Amino acid sequence: VNWRSVTGIYFSAPRSPLNEAIIALNGNGDGLVNNVCVISDVVPEYAPLGKSLISVSVLGIHEIDGFETRVVAELETWFGVQVRDWKHLRTDRIQQALPEQLMTPMRQGIQKMNGVFLCGDYCTSASIEGAIVSGKNTAAAVLASLK
Repeated sequence: VNWRSVTGIYFSAPRSPLNEAIIALNGNGDGLVNNVCVISDVVPEYAPLGKSLISVSVLGIHEIDGFETRVVAELETWFGVQVRDWKHLRTDRIQQALPEQLMTPMRQGIQKMNGVFLCGDYCTSASIEGAIVSGKNTAAAVLASLK
């Protein structure tokens, strides 16, 4: 199995830059940052009261001098000067974050075997988004089968 790697950077912030349970994607492909998620927008208990827990994903392993500083500078172009108030908590370099997906995924992300519905990111794309798409579509298929 070949693997995709990721560098995850975590910050504490006085407030969420998103105020929504979403993953903000880098839409233009420039820079280091691939996506940003405010984990405490999804589960408020993951951060102390009055704080936000922010997760930033950078594809690949990065061990260069000033890496976190470069990421913060890039995030300032996303969210403005509020980023200067963020506190770096930790950086994780994950060599085997996701397997390379060699097969063409099923478009709907639904499998049915022996009357059992199966779903997961392996049915769509090896990602959080793939798991969500597969789960939603499979749930709809289960409900439709009950009618």
